[in-house]
Amino acid sequence: MNKWTTRIMAASLTALAVLTSACGDGNQGAGNNGNKQPAPVVNDSGTKTETETIDPFRMPEPIEITTFKSVSAGAKLNAGDTVEDNQYTRYMKDKSNISFKILWHASGPDYDQKSKLAIASGDLPDMLLVDEPTFLSLAEADQIEDLSGVYEKYASPLTQELYASTNNKALDKATYQGKLMAIPNISVQADAASLLWVRKDWMDKLGLKPPASVDDIATIAKAFVQGDPDGNGKPDTIGLTGSDSALSAPGKAGHHNYKGLFMAYNAYPSNWIKDGSGNIVYGSILPETKEALGKLSELYAAGLIDKEFALRKDLNQPVIGGQAGMFFGPWWSAGLLADTMTNDPKADFEPYLIPDAKGEYNNLMVPVSNRFIVVKKGMKYPEAAVIYANTFIAAQRKTDPDALKLDFTVSSEYWPIGNATYDYADAVERKSDLLSKALSGEIKPEALNPEMKDMYDKAVADKANPKADLKLWRGYYGYTKPAELLKQPMNRAYSEFTATTKTMERKWENLQKLEKETFLKIIMGEEPLDSFDQFVTDWKAQGGDEITKEVQEEVGKLQGK
Repeated sequence: MNKWTTRIMAASLTALAVLTSACGDGNQGAGNNGNKQPAPVVNDSGTKTETETIDPFRMPEPIEITTFKSVSAGAKLNAGDTVEDNQYTRYMKDKSNISFKILWHASGPDYDQKSKLAIASGDLPDMLLVDEPTFLSLAEADQIEDLSGVYEKYASPLTQELYASTNNKALDKATYQGKLMAIPNISVQADAASLLWVRKDWMDKLGLKPPASVDDIATIAKAFVQGDPDGNGKPDTIGLTGSDSALSAPGKAGHHNYKGLFMAYNAYPSNWIKDGSGNIVYGSILPETKEALGKLSELYAAGLIDKEFALRKDLNQPVIGGQAGMFFGPWWSAGLLADTMTNDPKADFEPYLIPDAKGEYNNLMVPVSNRFIVVKKGMKYPEAAVIYANTFIAAQRKTDPDALKLDFTVSSEYWPIGNATYDYADAVERKSDLLSKALSGEIKPEALNPEMKDMYDKAVADKANPKADLKLWRGYYGYTKPAELLKQPMNRAYSEFTATTKTMERKWENLQKLEKETFLKIIMGEEPLDSFDQFVTDWKAQGGDEITKEVQEEVGKLQGK
């Protein structure tokens, strides 16, 4: 049992003790008197002699932290506010006693280039929010602080509870050679699932049964293409949408990609996964991926996939315009559906999960963490990173009543070091359960936190007059039928490596180009399916084998092997 597991168990006990909080009563937050917690004081002989009271949300004296950050050109900011002085920087200073000195800010490629130069030259600010490759390079170069001790001492109950929901994977992700070297974010795992959204009104009109297999997708798509489901007398309907970025299986499900179909073949293109022997392999070169490409090629050749998918600039238009009968997408697709219903109130989409040949559901999960708060080695106040995270989380999760005063239409990029998600790993399922219990009367609405109360109010208003106001409907629908699907048993897989290796820096771009071009040609019938075998040979010879070896070594290093 590692120390994070021990912490997780302790946090789980805390979670039980504050069950009301798990139901969203908002008791935990920055700045209330209940946040102070005792911490043991150890004397010179190593004996715990007394306790001191610490505040996990506030530095005892005002401090200034340096940083630099990325800000998009179009990010919204209130009139009179600046990157350095805005509602988020003022909130953080007021709550935590931490003010930030923004050394510089930039957007897009300019930020990437400037930050890489600064990091390469060792010109780090006190605190920074970075991606995984940058975090790992900083840890390997011994440029950042070990945060193990300050996390143990300062992590708030809610912060611990969120990490507990990841089964310690988030903290492990930020652990390098046995030390916690960053404060990681927590991604919502429901964002990984790719659902097949099907027009039920078209299925009903054509007498079709809901899809329960990949073959059913083909059957329904054929009926949608040939059966004139929109009744306009023209052969202008599309079975299944697509996109030119649909040839991989990303962590987060997106609209119009084929992740849901790849999962039905247990295929994980573009990801580093474990094979049957536990070895790290590249999913794009495996037989399962070839099989999935073969099915996509069949669907395309039969005219069941949008023929224009690789050329479309607005991929949503076939759905919104009432041409498409099916698309793959995430649980939060209500916005796209609402836009479609605005044009055609009869459009009625239902979500489905597509199982594999064994009848099982496979799901490539979102990396549990992909953003990391790091602290420059030697910085005087490393605990500020945990205090900052505690305060940010209380605001983001709205457990601090004062956070309700913030204008959340202001871009979250203007938080002092930028934005990242910190939520329960199973946030969608939790919120779905809470909403269901509130609607059934099992939980009193007044016991819900502000976020859940707003969702409840929308659901109640919509049920009184269904879909009369689609803004109300889209505000809660994802937590009903789509969320219920996500509660079914799934075979969950994770990409084992999401950083870069030295050979990747030189050869990965060409290998990705080779992969995308080959897959696209196979699907569109420009090359036979067996050209996949030559692709595998070329991929391995052009650097793939070398990169695979490096990835295996890096994963082994992270696991302490």
